[in-house]
Amino acid sequence: MLTREMIERSLPPSLKSAATQELTDLVNQATSDPIVAEQIRDNFITYSVVLQEGKYKTTDYVSAITYVTHKLMGLSNKDAYAKTFPQRMNDLIAKGVCEKDIAAYVSAYHRGKMVNSIMERAMIPTWLLNQEAYQEA
Repeated sequence: MLTREMIERSLPPSLKSAATQELTDLVNQATSDPIVAEQIRDNFITYSVVLQEGKYKTTDYVSAITYVTHKLMGLSNKDAYAKTFPQRMNDLIAKGVCEKDIAAYVSAYHRGKMVNSIMERAMIPTWLLNQEAYQEA
């Protein structure tokens, strides 16, 4: 479980004031699954440098971190989006939005600048994973 102080230490200097109890609660309550929650909290701290690259809201950052965490766990774009935004997905389905349009919304979110910045940082280079084999060769 993250504390407000931990969040404050992880945020860039220009965003220290955004480390509120509400943000702390938002991160800690991103999911009810304890294993996924731990990953979300770790990713929140690890990729906070992304917040320095643009003018992002911290709430949007929490959503992007949640989405990327689900993606890194092997979920499809649509499933990751549904787990990140369950109410939004339920509203779309309740309104009778067709699958094609839902897929377009999911795709647009997946291609967003913040999501891509986080995904770039989450990808471990292949040469690093295979460094031992490279040295043997």
